Parts: sequence; structure tokens; C-alpha cells
Amino acid sequence: MTFTAALFAGTVISVATVCLGILHIVYVSYYVTQRFRRAFIVYLAGTAPFVSALSLVAMYMPRVWFLAHLLGFLYFSIALWVIICLLMNIFEGRQKMVKKMKVGCPAISVQTPPFCCVFPCLPKFELEQRRIRFCELMVFQTPCIRLIFTIFSLVLYFEYRDGAFIALKILDFITLPSLLIGIYGTHILVTTVSVLDELMPYRYIVVFRLLDFYFMFFGIQQPIFDFLARAGVFGCGTVLPSLETAFFWKNLVIVVESFFVSLISTVLLKPSRSAFFDKYQPNRSGASSVITRESNT
Repeated sequence: MTFTAALFAGTVISVATVCLGILHIVYVSYYVTQRFRRAFIVYLAGTAPFVSALSLVAMYMPRVWFLAHLLGFLYFSIALWVIICLLMNIFEGRQKMVKKMKVGCPAISVQTPPFCCVFPCLPKFELEQRRIRFCELMVFQTPCIRLIFTIFSLVLYFEYRDGAFIALKILDFITLPSLLIGIYGTHILVTTVSVLDELMPYRYIVVFRLLDFYFMFFGIQQPIFDFLARAGVFGCGTVLPSLETAFFWKNLVIVVESFFVSLISTVLLKPSRSAFFDKYQPNRSGASSVITRESNT
């Protein structure tokens, strides 16, 4: 009875998240003029619905929880690169961005998560285009490596099923340094440019923080529920084994989180508040002035 109620609640919440995602994509498709910018925002807007749908499928088919975990992490890894591509698009390329950054913030701060607590005495570096490019490569390698290891993991999963569980966990652990490096590069870039006034009309930092916290909660739940299952918190289970039971509830939590991410983004990033929606009537004058100012500099 408990599982049935959870499935019903998860289905309703996930459908609501997908509906919000469709609404977001419709608004983006209609009100965002630039083609590449529109594609980047559509991908980011699809994060919560995609992850929610994956988690719901894993609730109905508990044995595919690891597959849902892999695909969710792959989507998030690509989203890290997309959020940086969106940043470059706002400034119309790396060169113009570096030019503006030298005026507003002439140094690169590397005291950012996830390594700021490990290396608190790291110095600031002089702003150079090659260093910005290096930070971009730090981010870009994450989805590339994640894609390769995801393909390997899928081959093992479909070929050996439960017999490949240990190998899958090892592959997942091996990709962790790549993921941390990508997150670090993203934080360096965003922290460095966050002081620039050009980003304010777009509410870009809001978009980044939503993705950042969403990814963080998605990532830390996997080891937490794994530990709880192996500690016997979920017992042996009469319907599902303890591990599948743990990840059933983990996926329900992700479904709920995804809904709140969609709801918060609906409120904070509606067209009247963000210059991304340059065709939206109340934004037209403000957005056009921003675009004109960028083209003149």
C-alpha cells in the first residue's frame, strides 16, 4: 500500500514537472530570438523534466535504478558545458567576455567550490584569454569522459546485468575526478564574471545556482541512500530488496526535488524578469538596450 501511494504521488508530481517543462520550452521557443541561445536554454529547461521522468521510470522498474542514475548524471554533465556556452553567448564570444572582464574584474579567483576548503590559500591569477580557455576545457572534458564511460557502463549493464554491478560502481567512481574538475572549472568562470553588470538583466546567476544546487542534491543522494541501505535502515523488505527499496525512495525524493526546481525557475525566471526573453513585450525595451550596449562595446 505504501509503495502504491508513493507511485501515485510520484506520477502526479512528475507529470506536473513535465507539464511545467513543456510550458518553459514553449515560452523559450517563442520569446527567445537567437537560435543558439534558445537551444542552450531549452536544454537547461529540460533538465528537471528529464531527470524527473527517469526517476519515475526507475520507481516503476526498480532494477533499472542504476541506468537512470547514469543517464541523469550524463545529462547534468552536459548541462555544465551548456551553462558555460550560454555565458559565452551572452558576451558574444570569449574575446569580448575577457575584454569586459579585464575592466570589471582583472583577476581570476580559484577559491571556489568544490576545492576552496581544501586549498584556502590559493592566489588569484591574472586574467588572460588562455586561462579562460583552460577553464572551458576543464568543463568540456566532463561530458566527454562521462559519455564514454556511460557507453561502457550501458554495454556492461545490458550484457551482464547484475553480474556487472561491481564493475559499474568502479566505472562510476573513476569518473568522479573528471566531474569534480568540471564543476570546479564552472565555478571559477561563473564566480569571475558574476560581478559584471551585463549579466544582471539576464538573471544568469540565478540559472547557474539552480542548476548547481540541483546537481549537488542529485549527486549526494546516491551515496547517502546506498549507505542507509547497507546499514540496514530499510530492512530486508517484503516487496523489494533493501538496496532497491532505498533507491525507490531516493527516486521519489528526486521527483519531488525536480518539481520544486521547475516551480522555482518558473517564478524566478519568468519572461518579465529575464532579458533572455527579448521578444517578450514588457522586456523589449530593457533587453534591446542591453543588446545595443553589448554591440557598441
